[in-house]
Amino acid sequence: MKKILVVDDDRKLRAALKVRLKAAKYDVLEAADGVEGLSLAVEHRPDLILLDVWMPNSVGPLMAQRLKHVGLAHVPVIFLTGSKRAELWRVAEELDPAAYFEKPYEPRELLGAIARLLAPPAPSAPVIRSDFPVHSGEFGFEPRVYSCKEFQL
Repeated sequence: MKKILVVDDDRKLRAALKVRLKAAKYDVLEAADGVEGLSLAVEHRPDLILLDVWMPNSVGPLMAQRLKHVGLAHVPVIFLTGSKRAELWRVAEELDPAAYFEKPYEPRELLGAIARLLAPPAPSAPVIRSDFPVHSGEFGFEPRVYSCKEFQL
């Protein structure tokens, strides 16, 4: 089961997210600020982090920046914000978050973004080379060599 860390100072928002995420079959960890969030991230290694941009005791982008220094740069971060402060938006955008949702957010859109970010990668298509022969033989006629382009299925 994928693990999601929710870092937000709003207890009611954390509770609502926890209910929705658990219903979608995710394990949920909660933190009320960036210090607690960073500690939980290091200890539990979540698959994704939902992070409030502005909290009274910490700033979300600072926590996101610190994730890179503790070996968690690969963990996708979705920023949530109710703030209209342009400088916070700029700082958050510089950290290249996986997504950015303004509060109040649409729950289905947020859950859809989470599902896309946590989905396993699609298998890559096989590589077919067309620069060498794939079949040669004699069928009662003169021998012929077929290239991939000529011998398409």
